Formats: sequence, structure tokens, C-alpha cells
Amino acid sequence: MGWYMVYYREMFLMRKKIGNLGYVFSTLLYPLLYLFAFSWGFGPTAGIPGGYVPFLSKGMLGIAVMLNSFQQTAISVSVGRFYFRSFQTLLVSPLTPFDITLGATLAGVSRGVMAGGLIYLVAFGAFAAPPPSLPGIAGIIISAACFGAFGFTVGLWADNQDALSMIINFIITPMTFFCGSFFPIERLPSWLQGVAGWLPLSLSNKLLRADDWTGEAASCLLILSGTAALLFYISVRKVNSYSE
Repeated sequence: MGWYMVYYREMFLMRKKIGNLGYVFSTLLYPLLYLFAFSWGFGPTAGIPGGYVPFLSKGMLGIAVMLNSFQQTAISVSVGRFYFRSFQTLLVSPLTPFDITLGATLAGVSRGVMAGGLIYLVAFGAFAAPPPSLPGIAGIIISAACFGAFGFTVGLWADNQDALSMIINFIITPMTFFCGSFFPIERLPSWLQGVAGWLPLSLSNKLLRADDWTGEAASCLLILSGTAALLFYISVRKVNSYSE
């Protein structure tokens, strides 16, 4: 149960940050702004089967999960390494690399699920968005685990905050706009569809919009789970070989 102490610490720190306006802005306001602006601006003319608001609402849910699972985990690890030296304290404790990685990753999952849930509650109340299906719920949890493990890996890899910003600018931000959150991937050029369709956020969006367990939904869940497991394994290895 050593992982629980890491998880509890991360959740305790998150609870202290909730009253901070900057934290709220970085975690919730961007998806909310996208939700309202695009729903009002493009909703009536989007021409998407089933309506643009349900489509966009699930896309914003996926973005909120990605941003909070990845970004908050990566920042927590990197700040703990460079400024507070709290991560080094974990390394010299009796906790195993598996415990440290699992606790931090599960904290990322919790952040992502809670933020995504809040975004979708707003979409449900303001636009009567339909509730997510069972494949959608599975997609939320697995994508949160995937991006939480990715954030942990990046937090260990980044030598400074500029390196972390580079990952956000060149990986996270492009996924935000090209993985089917705002419009269907099929509207992209064919060469870009082949790349974007395999990215984790695209797989998550497909699961969020699936009504039942079709072959595509099952394959998306399998690929996303495999990606999460691989990133978790890499994270454990990096903790095991970590040195300043």
C-alpha cells in the first residue's frame, strides 16, 4: 500500500490548490471557453450528424481529461524535482519505483476524471448533452491513465520548464486541435488522418462517442490500454534509474 501515500500526498496538494484562481483557470476555464464559444459560434452551422453540441461536449471532456491528467502530473513531478526537492525524498524512502509511479499516475487519473466530469456536468446543464456510454466511461478512465503515465514520464525527463513547455506546445496542443475534438477527423487531409487517428486523444474521442462495444470501440480500448501500460512501464524504469 505504499502507493497510497504518494496518491494521498498528491490529492492533498491538489485540494490546497483548488482555491487558487490560476489553477482553476489552467484546468477548467480553457475547455469551458471552447465549449461555449464553439457551441454558440459553430453549433448551428456545423452539419455534424447527431448535432454539434453532443459532439463537441464529448470532445471537451476528452481535452479536460488529457490536460489535467498530463499537465498537472508533469508539473507536480518537475516542480518536486527542481524546486521543492520533494521527489528526491520519495526516492530515498522505502517506497519502490512501482509504488511511486502507481501513486502519481492514479493521482493523474483522479485529476483527469474529476475535471472531465465537471466539464461534462456544465455541458449537460447548459446544452442538455447526453450522458456518456459505457465505452465512453471506459475511455475516460483509460485515457486518464495513459496521459497520467505520460505526464509522469515527461516530468522525469524534462531538465527544465522549457522542456516541459516544448512537449505541451509540440505534442499536447496539436492533439487538442487535430484529434477530432472540435470536428471529425475525416475532414482532415488524408495523410494527416492516418497520423492523427492513432494518437491517444483520437482513440479516447472515438470511445467517448461510441454507443456500444463495436469492433472499433474494442480495438480503440485495446490500443489505448496498451499505450497506457507501455508508458507506465517506461515510467517505472525511469524512476528505477533516476539520478540527478
